[in-house]
Amino acid sequence: MNAKVKASKGVAAVLLAAALASSAAWAQPGGGHGAHAASGATAADPSPAPGGGLLAPETHGIDARHPPLYFGAVLFDQNEIRSTGRGNPIYAWEGLGYYGTDYHRVWVNTRGETNRERGGLERAELQVLYSRLLGYYWDIQAGVRHDFRIDPHEGTPPRTYGVISLQGLAPGFFEVQLQGFVGGEGVFLARAAASYDLLITNRLVLQPEFEMNFSTGWDREALIAPGLYRTEVGIRLRYEITREFAPYIGYSFESFNGGATGLNRRLGEKPSQSTVVAGIRLFF
Repeated sequence: MNAKVKASKGVAAVLLAAALASSAAWAQPGGGHGAHAASGATAADPSPAPGGGLLAPETHGIDARHPPLYFGAVLFDQNEIRSTGRGNPIYAWEGLGYYGTDYHRVWVNTRGETNRERGGLERAELQVLYSRLLGYYWDIQAGVRHDFRIDPHEGTPPRTYGVISLQGLAPGFFEVQLQGFVGGEGVFLARAAASYDLLITNRLVLQPEFEMNFSTGWDREALIAPGLYRTEVGIRLRYEITREFAPYIGYSFESFNGGATGLNRRLGEKPSQSTVVAGIRLFF
């Protein structure tokens, strides 16, 4: 009987020692299953994300000390011929390119079009921006924009602006871009643009979009007036032969509004026009 009691006490002592050892292991930083799930991050010492803050959920389990992955892309969302059915058609483009990491990128936006009468470039805009990831699907950007004067005798004068921008995916997967511009003329400009890709099939995509431009004051030489001075709406139907190569057709309507209407008429230009477009969307 005494032997059985001693054996029972011995087993109890072994179990107690094992329990104490297990508790000590869980109490150590990085111990337990949480070490595998969060790479050693604790409430007192969370893993920092580049630039501050916590790591985004998709980066948990990744060692933030590893060198970041750099990548880039170029997209010409509009690369098209526009025709009103009268006179010469014009060529217009709108594109972007970027290079960097998930958190930090150099971003370039460009747009422009040719002149209907002379055939050469009528206007061109270039933006060079630094882009910082804010959260899921949203980036904040800052940089510079320059509007080029192609013809030294005609067209709008060159302008340079500082840029602050917010872009990303709004609920419903609408692509949204909000930009503010401050130039040497003392006029603040704002641009709001949005588009949406509606998948008809896996390859056939309908893309409606709109853009509105606002100003706080006059810049008559640049055809800018206070308030909403220019709008553009369009719809394009593309067929993605591959993701990188997608021919499309569509419709575009551009209009100068408010005081900008009179500024255009003084130059003999129509304040609004409708065009049929055809082009090729390029991504690489």
